[in-house]
Amino acid sequence: MKFKFFQLLIVFIFSASIPAQDLDFKKGLIQKMIEAIDKHNQLEFTMFRSERNEKGFTDGEFYAKVQNVPFKLYIKNDKPRPGSEVLYIEGRNDNRALINPNSFPYFSISMDPDNNILLAGGHHSVREAGFMLLSNMFKKYQKQYGDLLYEMTTYNGLYKWNERKCHKITIEYADYKTINYTPKKGETLYTISRSQLLNIGKLREYNKDYDDDDILDKDDLITINSVYAKKAVLLIDTENYFPIYQLIHDENGLYEKYYYKNLKTDVKFENEEFNRDFSEYNF
Repeated sequence: MKFKFFQLLIVFIFSASIPAQDLDFKKGLIQKMIEAIDKHNQLEFTMFRSERNEKGFTDGEFYAKVQNVPFKLYIKNDKPRPGSEVLYIEGRNDNRALINPNSFPYFSISMDPDNNILLAGGHHSVREAGFMLLSNMFKKYQKQYGDLLYEMTTYNGLYKWNERKCHKITIEYADYKTINYTPKKGETLYTISRSQLLNIGKLREYNKDYDDDDILDKDDLITINSVYAKKAVLLIDTENYFPIYQLIHDENGLYEKYYYKNLKTDVKFENEEFNRDFSEYNF
């Protein structure tokens, strides 16, 4: 009898300690992901995207070089628009992106990086390429939710993807909903999505009477999300702690899928690699 009681006591103590250990583990994992993203200033990768819009899912794939601070970006598209290139350097070229369309009109043009044409129905500006948006969202949610963020997070174990061993986590935001928003003077749907760390695709979907870059005023009551996603599934690389596979869900199911191949986190770009005259580019 004493032995059985002792066994039950051990089981109770062990079981009671699991939630605290699990919470600490999830907190540590997310923090390592944030720190990894913030630590590495220059990245090289190939990114695949699949984003839902009114016509279904639109896929894309591109090769990118990214420097986060000061922000510099080179992209070469594989699809859509194979061979087209984008070069954007914050504060240069009147803060516009240089584009080689690799098609008519067969010469390079400059364009606002948030322009509808350059977005081409996608969910993100070229200025959001890479991982910093995700890092900033998690830092915001750490402050907003505290430990509730980790209670909303489920650790799903270790998974192998593209020959990389990854931690899989699922975050379900119980308070995801649509809310009314009164614009501040001079705001657009895109600037609101950036300041609130939301998805321009969702704002576009909810507010069909406005273009992304329409200047709004306080009489234009619009609809936004309370948080970016209803559910997010991330595969976090066990070696570099980058979220190399991301599934984003809204109220209607899968909304976005992103994954990164051939990610290099410790690169050192030469200055000329962010210059239109670099020998490997065709601007």
